[in-house]
Amino acid sequence: NQNMTKKNNSSTQKTDLDPEKILSYLSENPDFRKKILEQFDLSSRDSGQDTISFSSKKLDSVSKKLSQTESKLTELIQNSTDNSRLFEYCHNLILALLDTTDSTSFLKALSHSLEHDFKFSDHHLFVFCDQQTAINKHASFIQREKLEQQLGGIISSHQPTLGILREQEKKLLFPDNHLAIGSAAVLPINNEQPIAILTLGSRDQNDFRSDLETNFVKLITDVLSRLLPERVIPNGPASGTTG
Repeated sequence: NQNMTKKNNSSTQKTDLDPEKILSYLSENPDFRKKILEQFDLSSRDSGQDTISFSSKKLDSVSKKLSQTESKLTELIQNSTDNSRLFEYCHNLILALLDTTDSTSFLKALSHSLEHDFKFSDHHLFVFCDQQTAINKHASFIQREKLEQQLGGIISSHQPTLGILREQEKKLLFPDNHLAIGSAAVLPINNEQPIAILTLGSRDQNDFRSDLETNFVKLITDVLSRLLPERVIPNGPASGTTG
């Protein structure tokens, strides 16, 4: 069989190669040796094999770790800056609320801070009361039972609710601007019992997420729980109808 003969001859030729002659030829022809090595290097790269030296790998690993460290450090610095800014806003808001003497000035100070300092897209304060009436654009008296029937667990919960609301929830909690709300925080205000809820809205869907820290919003709601009964609630729905 001629094909078999050719294969056997080819196989014989491969096994008859003399390694010493090959080495000798490569030594005598450095240019050819260089081309062969370059060919093997390119072939290895094309096939995805690792031809990087140990020192190069180590350097690459160190560079990646440095890059990750720099990224984490930048994030920590940014978080620290953001926290400092939030603390300043909270501090100023608390002082402004303490300086108020009635419902109108109290609600005006609250809205000014939430809108101009914190820069929320919208906000609304729902104060629980037997009657239901608007106080101003960003505040109203409402029956708690009625709101709870419409919104369920969001109102009955004693913990802040952060995230993306359903369309019906946005309509109820942001009556004047629900179409612009991407994400929101619904903050219960309790003084032995629930007395109000404060809603904060943002156009960005990522601004309020369930995994966010709530220390600053809790500080705000704690202050409101102390001041609302004496600034807004005692006079009933007729109080602060102007502004």
